[in-house]
Amino acid sequence: MTPYSNIPTARRSFLARLGAAAAAFGVSALPRAARADATGDGNRDDDPWMQRLAGSGPLRVVFHSHEATNGTALTWGRTFLDTQKNNYGKTDKDCGVVVGLNGKAIGLVFNDAMWAKYPIAQTMGMTGTKNPAGPTGSDQIAQLISRGGIILVCNNSLRASGQRFLPEDKRGDAAARTAFAEEARANLLPGMDVVPAMVVALQQAQDRGCRYIYAGG
Repeated sequence: MTPYSNIPTARRSFLARLGAAAAAFGVSALPRAARADATGDGNRDDDPWMQRLAGSGPLRVVFHSHEATNGTALTWGRTFLDTQKNNYGKTDKDCGVVVGLNGKAIGLVFNDAMWAKYPIAQTMGMTGTKNPAGPTGSDQIAQLISRGGIILVCNNSLRASGQRFLPEDKRGDAAARTAFAEEARANLLPGMDVVPAMVVALQQAQDRGCRYIYAGG
């Protein structure tokens, strides 16, 4: 007697109909994770940031922002780690902190050369010619990475970054936008993980146990 034969008749009938429907529409009976690997739908665990997240502890969270908000997503990432340690006796290894930045927020991952050359601060509603989250500022990004934090940067936003961060009179110049995007990619702070699209990366992070928290304002 197979395990299937022990299922009550009504449930067996339902499962049989479900299986037939799946076959009719070409849907595999493989488990969800196996289907993801087989169909290449972006859920594989082979990206470096996913591998690092898989090695983290069970307290996982992703802070997402598409607005600058003075680096709130980064601040909350540090606060999460500090609170788990100081109030609940957890270690950084017990946690998995992901910060996802797209839209205007990607200005936070450009180095000082970009901030000095282009109106990055002005676009982000900030002041100064140096990145406050970089080495000459709070070094917030490097510190978070040193504690196991993962910083995701949206490639779609990088490609469109010239439309936001170039001087206004150059934003309509396609060649200038392309050049800016290439320059921006070459001037990211160390340790960034560029992902194809933030909307997919957020889904991937949540599939891997991260609670989603919006830190955009």
